[in-house]
Amino acid sequence: MLVEKSIMSFIDEDYVNIVPQDLLQRGIRLREELGFYDIAWRFDDVMEVLKITRDKGMIIVGGDVYRLSGNEPIITYDYWSTKAEDDNAFEVAIQYITNYRARNGDDFAYCPVICPGRVSK
Repeated sequence: MLVEKSIMSFIDEDYVNIVPQDLLQRGIRLREELGFYDIAWRFDDVMEVLKITRDKGMIIVGGDVYRLSGNEPIITYDYWSTKAEDDNAFEVAIQYITNYRARNGDDFAYCPVICPGRVSK
């Protein structure tokens, strides 16, 4: 997923300071399998990650979906996106992920694109 160049999104190592260790350990690191410096989570865990980041004032600008074969992520090319200034970005992410799961089942992981904080318009 492409993110505006003026926005710095988190990479996998940044989550060490954001989410609890047990949640971090359940994440699926995409670096080794796909070369992306990101982490994807299954449904329940990504919902927790989204809530934590929202409560810390971070912004969600979108995310990617991966099909899981065992714990191996496979690119689906499905994603959602919002603009950094959208006040409803959290709700968009929750709705997209919830609807995706309802349509496609539980064998998927979601990698939100999260940025440190509100970007001025």
